Amino acid sequence: MPLREKESFADPLRVRAVAATLALSGPVSVGQIAAQLGASSRTLQRQLADQGVSLRAIVEESRLEIARVLLCKTDLDVQEIAARSGYSTPSGFSRAFARWAGCAPRIFRRKFGRPTKNRNQVARNGRTECS
Repeated sequence: MPLREKESFADPLRVRAVAATLALSGPVSVGQIAAQLGASSRTLQRQLADQGVSLRAIVEESRLEIARVLLCKTDLDVQEIAARSGYSTPSGFSRAFARWAGCAPRIFRRKFGRPTKNRNQVARNGRTECS
């Protein structure tokens, strides 16, 4: 009987999609992501590490991408966006967002939010940064 190649649960795009879906409902754990992918937490972390990818980085990137979209496409206040992105405090969210985008969420919204007569649209590549 031929040996089966090890099944990989750690396709970064698939993990990112699961993390983003879970982040919309609150804090995300390794166990939740692994369960959604049908793997153990340790297997998922090991397979990602073998690819040089951090699960924590994937989760944070997913949460901040959700925040970016909410800042650009809605009129929700920053506190609500922080909560919907899975952050327990608005200040923690603001610090993380500023590290990621290079500016505070309110400045990002002013620069890249819904287009008005004097406001530019979000960059075509989808990844918008203040700097």
